[in-house]
Amino acid sequence: MDKYGKLFVKASVIYLSLGALLGLHMAVADHGYTQLRFIHVHFMLIGFMAMMIFGVGYHILPRFNAKPMPYPSLVPVHFWIANVGLIGMGALYVAGAYSETGAPRMLFGLFGLMEASGMVMFTVNIYSVLTEEKRPEPFTVASAAQDDNAPKAEENKVEAPEVKLSPAMKISEILEKYPHLEEAMAEEGLGDVVNPAVRQTAATMVTLGMAAKKAGLEPYPLMARLEGKELISASDKPKPASEPGQDGAMGNGIKRGEMATMDTLVGALLEAYPETKKVMEAHYGAACFTCPGQNTETIEQTASIHGTSPQNILDEINGIIEEAIK
Repeated sequence: MDKYGKLFVKASVIYLSLGALLGLHMAVADHGYTQLRFIHVHFMLIGFMAMMIFGVGYHILPRFNAKPMPYPSLVPVHFWIANVGLIGMGALYVAGAYSETGAPRMLFGLFGLMEASGMVMFTVNIYSVLTEEKRPEPFTVASAAQDDNAPKAEENKVEAPEVKLSPAMKISEILEKYPHLEEAMAEEGLGDVVNPAVRQTAATMVTLGMAAKKAGLEPYPLMARLEGKELISASDKPKPASEPGQDGAMGNGIKRGEMATMDTLVGALLEAYPETKKVMEAHYGAACFTCPGQNTETIEQTASIHGTSPQNILDEINGIIEEAIK
């Protein structure tokens, strides 16, 4: 989780505790009830609920929609003005600024404006993340039968290159090599990974085999349809260089005595070399070992998802393996 996503969640639970203590005080004492009620309500609604939504929303929604926020630099600004604005409003309300005129009331309004500005920043970032970009219509050659100049159209018709796919090919690689397949892949149910918005992010990590599995499709019949061929029989399937991981994950297994590669599955690595667990724990946290993704994600994919250099992770892992197999 990113730094400010964590800070929003931490601030949220702090405000929850403060709000609970204020509520308890209000239940047993009459002192300052009106002033404390204002702080209690705002700590619980803006401090606890809203900031929890901010933190989780900033972390989860761009990943779920495979689309980065357009203005990530606004997130830390939002965090600070949200907290300063909330605390400032509470302090000035207790001091009576809300019921006064002049500078105290203007200052109270300024803190309120800060709070509202932060919410607008959140809205701009998250609304953009959730807005699907309209993809341009794919280029197609008009049918000669519908054209008065049919012979000329046939002469100028550009044939698409012969398509040759494999389950291990990355989606971005396929679209770069065969851009005319975009529409066909979207029709097959792979629209979330062929979207132009994810070409430089998710599409660079997801393979055709992984995308097919997520869409509930058999990879080889899918490949055949995209290549314009008949279904490939089981005997025609190419043999993988190494055994796939659990649940048919597209990646390389590893045995004791072998070095890891970028395509090594994390689950297989941890099974063969439990010593490497400390690398995952140091960079990804203890929750990594309960994540089902370890059975389907490679070292490269896992590092990229967590914003860590895949090469650094691989070097650390192979350093431990070298010590283990001496």
